[in-house]
Amino acid sequence: MAVATTKILSVILIDVGKTILYFPVWWYSQGLLNVLKGGLNMIRDFEQTLGFFIWLKNLFVPMFGQRDISGRIISVFLRFFQIIVKGIILLIFSVLVFAFYLIWLVLPIFIIYQIIIHLF
Repeated sequence: MAVATTKILSVILIDVGKTILYFPVWWYSQGLLNVLKGGLNMIRDFEQTLGFFIWLKNLFVPMFGQRDISGRIISVFLRFFQIIVKGIILLIFSVLVFAFYLIWLVLPIFIIYQIIIHLF
């Protein structure tokens, strides 16, 4: 019975060791790609929520069917203002997603550095 227990424990320890050693490889390969794809999807979804490119595409289209000169001028200025505001919001969101991506890259190195300086 002791032999079986020893064998089971050695298999478990080997599996845990492989997992620990594989973690950095996964973090900077598949995990990094997953974070990048997720971040790009978040930016795309947020852009669709804001409708930024739709507002940009319809910049010179009169709103509410107002085809007279004053309706066209008001429509252009209103849409231009909306494009600026939505563009700034989208830019801020994109910068935050990019910052999270950079944190993903630096976090393991930072943690290892902190462990080393606090041990010695």
